[in-house]
Amino acid sequence: METVERWTTRSDAWAPEDDKKLADIVLRHIREGSTQLSAFVEAASELGRTPAACGYRWNGIIRKNYEEAIQEAKRVKKERLAQTRGRRGRRRQVGHQWNIDAVIQSLRAWEEVFQKMERENAELRRTVTHLEDKVRSLEEENRQLREGGALSQAEQLRHDSREFLALVDRARKLFQEIGEKQPPLGVKAQE
Repeated sequence: METVERWTTRSDAWAPEDDKKLADIVLRHIREGSTQLSAFVEAASELGRTPAACGYRWNGIIRKNYEEAIQEAKRVKKERLAQTRGRRGRRRQVGHQWNIDAVIQSLRAWEEVFQKMERENAELRRTVTHLEDKVRSLEEENRQLREGGALSQAEQLRHDSREFLALVDRARKLFQEIGEKQPPLGVKAQE
């Protein structure tokens, strides 16, 4: 029984249909002359994951199973480019339209990430304000205890040290949380 529990599926595991959807999106982007980075942004939006997670899954797991499909998608892309080369003005228009669409799509995905981070930032600010209030309260309590002579110097030092270390530990945890929630700066596109 213990062995079964150890091998249970993680809640964020990739399902086969997620892999298929990611592969379809990446292959479509390759066929259309787009970048894999754009594909990862789109896939992240559809699969509820980060672009970095999609890129990692594609490059580390899925890509090797789709080598023939990738080559076919690249062939389709080349044929498309060859058809538009003779019509220079048309090619510029198609390229320009695609670039605008890609930028809009990318901006929408990053807008969602930005809004989520804004909410998290507001929550962290509330937590910091609460902790600052608690520190002020403890400092006032310390002052009152010192003035009342309730604590000896050694007791005061122990008390202050414990409070200081607890505050440093809370600050460290907050900074770690902030660091873990930063979005990836980018994923290198591979063609």
